[in-house]
Amino acid sequence: MVNFYPKENQFYPTDHCGVLRVLTDKVHPRYMARILETEGKKMNFSRSYRASIDRVEGISFSVPDYDVQKKAMEQVIELEAKISELEKLLIALKGEKTKIVESFLN
Repeated sequence: MVNFYPKENQFYPTDHCGVLRVLTDKVHPRYMARILETEGKKMNFSRSYRASIDRVEGISFSVPDYDVQKKAMEQVIELEAKISELEKLLIALKGEKTKIVESFLN
């Protein structure tokens, strides 16, 4: 599992996770997180087959121009926001469904 945190956010890694910082202007940090997530799945990283430093160092990839990465990540952010809204709506609808069923049962 890979997450992205803006550099201004504090993050305190434990023995089960680490931090990877993008130190170049050629790779969008969110894009890098997506690449690592995808490559980790291909390499079957898991709790038992961990993404060790040696294994992560072995990952190689190429990236498109930064503007292309940025545009793609803006689309991802929009889609994630829509997904979040729809998940909240599903929770609300489940509650409504429960209320309707209970009104007929009582």
